[in-house]
Amino acid sequence: MMLNALALWVLANWIIYGAVQRLVSLDHDHELQAGLMLVVALAGLVINVAAAGALYRSSRHSISVEGVFWHIMVDLVGSIGVIIAGLLTLLFDWDIADPIIGIVIAVLILFSSGRLAVMVFRVLLEGVPQRLDLYRLCSALEDVEGVTLVHDVHAWTITSGYDALTAHVLVDPDYAEGHASLLRRLRHIAYEEFGIHHVTLQLEASADECAEDHHVDHLEARTHAEARETNIGIRLTLPGSGNGA
Repeated sequence: MMLNALALWVLANWIIYGAVQRLVSLDHDHELQAGLMLVVALAGLVINVAAAGALYRSSRHSISVEGVFWHIMVDLVGSIGVIIAGLLTLLFDWDIADPIIGIVIAVLILFSSGRLAVMVFRVLLEGVPQRLDLYRLCSALEDVEGVTLVHDVHAWTITSGYDALTAHVLVDPDYAEGHASLLRRLRHIAYEEFGIHHVTLQLEASADECAEDHHVDHLEARTHAEARETNIGIRLTLPGSGNGA
């Protein structure tokens, strides 16, 4: 999919190069070129609209399909631009319309393909999925009875729409129920409430069992959030803290 993004960037630069060349030496055979432009562009527009409609839903769940979708969208926008340029050339004899609209289309391609490239980079670098609030997830798991601490948490995207999570869970030694039921409850939260598809949790009876670094940044974030809420509550209850104070 990174090749798709790079291909779109190459295409955009090629369009800009061609547009600049046309600006330098304009061809004045308006009627023939504009008429041919309109016929080809209208046919391309119909085909691209149908293809984009067929792929739109699937593109939201797969980077591969999204890459194809953006290629089609580039063609679709290009067809619209060619139609506008053809009409301006036929009706107003504006030779310059075609290269200018070509440059505008190229700039739109660069911006739209940038989003695809960022998504691919996040997957390759195993970054935390943008849609996932990791701190809220850890807090939800720690609110389950029997859980003392969630640490060494890692979340990443395997492919578009398929996220993975690994974490260590410190269990309260006095927890009476079995670890199997606790594990099912924790998995359910990750699966159902946060939409994570692949969950691996390691239950520990003692912190000494874990030799890895304890990544517990969510505790600091949660403490700050609770402190802010407490301060707001205190200010609201102080005399004269209402409107107009």
